[in-house]
This record gives sequence, C-alpha cells and structure tokens, in this order.
Amino acid sequence: MRAILTIARNELRLIFLDNSIWLNLIVIPIVVAFAVGFANGAFGPPATSDPAVVRLDILDQDNSPQSALLIDEIAAGNDSVIVCPLRAADENDPCALDGAALDETSARARLEAGQSLALLIIPAGFENALATGGDARVTYQSDETATAPSFILQAVQAAANQVGSAANAARIGGNIAGQLSYVAALPADQQADLRADIARNAAAAWENSPVTVREVVSGADFSENDSAAGISVGGFQQSVTGIGSMYVMFAIFPAIAALIKERSQWTFQRMLTMPVSTREIVAGKMLGRFVVGMIQYGVLFGFGFLLGNTYGSDPVALILLMVTFVLCITALTLLLTTFMRTEQQANGLTLFITLTLAPLGGAWWPLDIVPEWMRMIGHISPVAWVMDGYQSLLFFGGGLADVLPFIGVLLGMTALFFIIGSRRFTYG
Repeated sequence: MRAILTIARNELRLIFLDNSIWLNLIVIPIVVAFAVGFANGAFGPPATSDPAVVRLDILDQDNSPQSALLIDEIAAGNDSVIVCPLRAADENDPCALDGAALDETSARARLEAGQSLALLIIPAGFENALATGGDARVTYQSDETATAPSFILQAVQAAANQVGSAANAARIGGNIAGQLSYVAALPADQQADLRADIARNAAAAWENSPVTVREVVSGADFSENDSAAGISVGGFQQSVTGIGSMYVMFAIFPAIAALIKERSQWTFQRMLTMPVSTREIVAGKMLGRFVVGMIQYGVLFGFGFLLGNTYGSDPVALILLMVTFVLCITALTLLLTTFMRTEQQANGLTLFITLTLAPLGGAWWPLDIVPEWMRMIGHISPVAWVMDGYQSLLFFGGGLADVLPFIGVLLGMTALFFIIGSRRFTYG
C-alpha cells in the first residue's frame, strides 16, 4: 500500500508542476459552468414569483363546439399557457396581437420571432372526424428549448386525449344505444337528445378522471400542506453537476496520453526493475488521477455553493455518487489506454469521447427534455447515471436509498472497465 501511495503522490506532483493545470482545473470549468447555468435559466424568476407565462397560438379552422372544447381544455390544463387569440378582450393584450387577426402566416412569423412558443392548427373537419371515428389530427409546431421544456406539448396532448377519448366514448355509446330496439323506435329528435346526453356524460366522466398528478416544486418539502415558497432551484444546479462531471473526464483522461508516453520512453519498464509490482504501479497512477477528479468536483461544487446551490439533505449519498463516478471514469481511462497507440491518437479520441459522453448523458441539459429513445441511448454514458443520482438528491429530496441503484450501475461499469483494462494492459 505504501508503494501505491508513493506512486500516487509522485503522479500528483508531476501533474501540478504544469502551471496550466490551474487554468484547466479551476478557471475554465468555472467559466463554462457559469455560462451553461446562465443559458439554462439560472437568473430566471425564482420559485416565489408567478410562473413564467408563455403564448400558444391556436388557429381554429374548424370553428366547431369540439374544437372550442379542445381549446378550453388546453387553457384550463396549465395556468402558465396563454391561448391566443383570447376569447375575451383584455386591455393588457397578453397575446401581443395589437388587435390584429391571427392567420397562418402571422402565426408562423410570431413563432420564428419568439413572440409565441408554439402554434397549434386545428384543421377543418376536426369535429366530423371525431364524430365518425376518423383521423382527427391537429398540427403542433414549437420553438421550445432547454429553458422552456415541453410542458405546452404535454398540455396539448392531455387535452387532445381527453377530448378524443370523450368523443370516442360518446360515439361508441351512441352506436350501442342505436342498436337497441326500444331506442330505434323513438322519434328522431329523441334519439338525437339521447346521443347528446351520452356525449355530455362521457365528457363529464373524462373531466373527473380518477387519476390525478400532484406537482411539487423542485427541491421543496413534499408535505401535502407545506408551501414551496422561498425555495429556488436555478440553472446552476444543473450546470455545476453536469459540467463538473464533464471536467472530471477532462481531468482524468489525460492519463491515457501520459501512460502511453511513459511506456514509449521506457519509464514503465525501468520502474519494473524496482521492488514494486506491476499492479502497484498502475494502481498508484490511477489513484493519482482519481484524486485529481475529486479535486475537480470539489472546485465546481464549491463554486456552486458560493452561487447559492444546495446539494440535498444527504451528504453521504452525494459523496458516494461523486466517488463512484470518478472511480468509473478512472477505470474507463485504464480501459481506453489499451486501445490507444500514440499520444496524438489519445488526445484526439479522449476529447471526442468526452464531448460525446457529456451531452449524451445530460451534462449540458436535462435528459427530461429529449425524446425517450435519446434518454435510453444516453444511459450508455456513465454521466447519465450520475446525473440521475444528482437529480434525485438535488431536485426531488432523495436520499441514499434513492441513489443506490445509480451507484450500483456505476460500480458495475467500474468493475467491468477495470477487469477488461487490467487484462489488456501491457508494458511493452
């Protein structure tokens, strides 16, 4: 063990002899984390302010009761969404239309200019398609970004599902009723009234769904009666953890080029003449890089703390996440070394790997805003698992039990990388 610590200490001495390490370890990561946090809405309105209000332009080309119902359901589904044009006059003009009519050309121009966040077009024949079971398709276009995620689309989808399901229930109920002999014997106006009653009952049933979702503010106490007032989770929560994880890779991966250089200069071979085993040499060098990775995390998490970040209520879980991720990247470094042959190849490929694994795993933006298939692919990256753990701790009040699955996956990756890497590693 003493030999491993001695080699690790010497590795750290060599690393910090290079003055550029302070630029790469402190200055650049802090600047990047600040910029990404700013881009992710770090200085947006705090949780105590009113929710951000965004515009959804709707072109109702059907002008039917069913299209009006869909619009009403969208407006009722999310208080942050202003449905434009407004049904009633408002002197404050929240839609910013200045009294002008909204058509497809102007709506698309507003979308491109950022005056609205999304556009919904309800085509002519929408109500007839619902009534006959046809293709009642609406067109949704958006300009949503990481700072304005897909809650508008979710509101539209929820309203469309409710209106469509109620229409299907009414149509099926009406068809079943029409097959009953005593209903068929009724006058046409009474049959129409019966179908209308079925439609109203179906709509009312879907209006009072037995399944509800309770929304809580990120980082807030999950008690039913407690208020989330006073709790603010800005973009720096995401950027510090994400950029910190990315720069951990930037801090550890240079070991690949260093190992290749030492091997080509016969430094490794000369070390083998000393009273140390090959495993102790590799373990010492990897331990040195592990320490650098933990220092990198400490720098950025400390910077986040100065910006007002909170890191959950379970420091043990937080530290375990950091340690297991740094271990995983250290093991990945050993594995990648076995596939590299020159320093130039190592520098180029490790830069490419870092800039691939980081965004793929959610270091630059939350994976919640990407499609499901991208989230699945993203979990190839160790970054995705550690970011899931940080999200659980920082945003949802999780503890050690909640992050153990993520820690387990990272440890599994670590073991796999170390086993393959140590078997493939050569000193010649």
